[in-house]
Amino acid sequence: MRVIISHLTENGFFMLSAILTEDQSYLVQIVDDDKILRQILSMGMSKAGFFTAESKNGLDAVADFQNLMPDAILLDVIMPDLDGFEVCSRIRRLPGGERVPIIMITGQDDYQSINQAFESGATDFVVKPINPLLLSYRIRYIIRANQAICDLDVRELMLASARELAHLTNWEWRVTDDSVSWGEAMCRMVGIPPGSAPRSYEEFLDLVTIEDRKAVSDAIAYALERNSNISFEHRLITADGIELTFRQDGVVMRGTDGAPTQILFTCQDITQTKIAEQKIKFLAYYDRLTGLPNRFLFKEHLAKALTNCRRNGLFLAVLYIDIDNFRNINNTFGREIGDRILKEVSSRLRECLRRSDTAGNVADNEVTARFGADEFGIILEGLKDMADAAIVARRIIDILTKVILVGDNEIFLNSRVGVSVFPNDGESVDDLMKSADSALSCAKELERNSYQFYTAELNTKAFARFALETSLRRAVERQEFVLLYQPQVSLASGRVTGVEALIRWIHPDLGMVSPLEFIPLAEETGLIVPIGAWVLRTACAQCQAWFEAGMEIRVAINLSAGQFKDETLIDDIRRVLSETKVKPELIELEITESMLMDNVDGSIDRLDKISQFGCRLSIDDFGTGYSSLNYLKRFPVDVLKVDRSFVSDLTDSEDDAMIVKAIVTLAHNLDLEVVAEGVETRDHLSYLSYLGCDLIQGYLVSRPVTSKQVEAFFGDWTISNLT
Repeated sequence: MRVIISHLTENGFFMLSAILTEDQSYLVQIVDDDKILRQILSMGMSKAGFFTAESKNGLDAVADFQNLMPDAILLDVIMPDLDGFEVCSRIRRLPGGERVPIIMITGQDDYQSINQAFESGATDFVVKPINPLLLSYRIRYIIRANQAICDLDVRELMLASARELAHLTNWEWRVTDDSVSWGEAMCRMVGIPPGSAPRSYEEFLDLVTIEDRKAVSDAIAYALERNSNISFEHRLITADGIELTFRQDGVVMRGTDGAPTQILFTCQDITQTKIAEQKIKFLAYYDRLTGLPNRFLFKEHLAKALTNCRRNGLFLAVLYIDIDNFRNINNTFGREIGDRILKEVSSRLRECLRRSDTAGNVADNEVTARFGADEFGIILEGLKDMADAAIVARRIIDILTKVILVGDNEIFLNSRVGVSVFPNDGESVDDLMKSADSALSCAKELERNSYQFYTAELNTKAFARFALETSLRRAVERQEFVLLYQPQVSLASGRVTGVEALIRWIHPDLGMVSPLEFIPLAEETGLIVPIGAWVLRTACAQCQAWFEAGMEIRVAINLSAGQFKDETLIDDIRRVLSETKVKPELIELEITESMLMDNVDGSIDRLDKISQFGCRLSIDDFGTGYSSLNYLKRFPVDVLKVDRSFVSDLTDSEDDAMIVKAIVTLAHNLDLEVVAEGVETRDHLSYLSYLGCDLIQGYLVSRPVTSKQVEAFFGDWTISNLT
């Protein structure tokens, strides 16, 4: 394969600098009018091993393509001169542009935009925001698939040329005396000794596979009856037991009385052509890793299933399955083990459906597909009752929760299922898939290992979510947020030594809005970054105000996932510490375990930089993620916070008690402080004190309170107030 590498000169033109061989790297052309996004994509692709070239607008992209001949194109949809759809169409009309993979980048995930992208000739599309790492894997897969298809096309052309130049093998069947005449060339091609060649029509049919025999007989009978030429394909088993596929083209010869006398056949071995077609079909319609149908084939199957169910008055269900936090598994155990787990998930889903007819009354023509990294789809056709879909959904969840053994590792998965049913939730392919996706989104808000049917209420909920998002944007501008503080008590001194800052939203119409409602929404919309910056500044200012009033109260501040990943975080912390003049050692920044494991090396780098400011660092919700001792030693943290889920059943569950004891012991061995969250009873307090926990926080001490109320706690309050 030839790859051309170029660089952008000062006047904006690309200059050819090298030609690489196939064992080096692929060239990706990045087209976007946003310079920053181009650079982000370019850096991400470069880190993944690609060479990149940038085009700053649509007109340049078309011109640059002819000079670059890239292996793939990342193309933004919204651009000022030519939009991405038009650029895609123009490139497709250029020499060499017919097959190049074009991945459209869009901020619009509506069906109309997606359809327009594919109608313009796009190979694939991605929706902003973009994960460069996942995108790099997708691009590499698409390039390789495209190369495989091109290679198969070349082989097909060579085969076609060979067929035209070669002498084709002929044979004949004389109808008048039912005799078959095969030459040596025909015998060699079919793979049988000349002495074993068929001598009659029936002996010829005996060589044809049983599955094709009737179709061959019907085709020949039709030709004799209608006095027409004939063309058909069939499979045949050679003397060595090999199945070959042949194309037969026959001409019917007739006597002076008009009766058929013989048929002259030209025979071609098209076995390799069929194999090539199957490979191309596999690449186009199946997931390479699992062998399951992909989204496109899934939609074709769903369209056929809908037709059948309409005709017979049956129900049909579409199930979307998502594996929770699968990215953490890849990051922890590596992509190879992640792929093996996905294969096992696929196998379990197929096995689950094979057994579904015993309890779910499901027909034999279910379809299982893989849509993405950890998302699968299932069609249940021919349901007699909608409740059958719930039975299958529950069985899927149960079978996926069983331990997966990969080498010495025991992997436990959690999943969610979204279900839509025909005809209640839609009568078209797109409507049913959209409804199942909406149901899955709702299931993700429920507890782990749960399923959710689509209902009309989900649409209402979607509109309510949109209204809440609009209000949230205004809340940032109007500063409708307040901070409350939940005291943290030292079990050694019995006094309040710190607090955790907790944000609350006072909506002008709705009143107090729970953080459980608006924090996930803020994460999704990116508003979490300005909100988090406000929390950081407000909490630091309050900490300094307390200090100036003679109260040294440590303040714990939560950093969200979006805030932790934001490139401005380090500068924001430095600036806030400087402007508020707060003592850094009084500020404790909390990061969840799952956030740290999302990118271990990047997390360590950020934590090191924060630690250099003098701030304390805490791992929140410890014990709920996938971190290992090896990683924990590398994180420059000061505090472990025991998740409230372990504390709530501390005195009733031996397992939870052992987990908390292990966390306390582990933390102290690593010279870390331990804070227990969710302490609500005196029994909790006694047991945590017995285990040697350092600090407690929860409703037993106090609900979150205002800054003024904190001052009262800090004055005369001691833990003896609880007894």
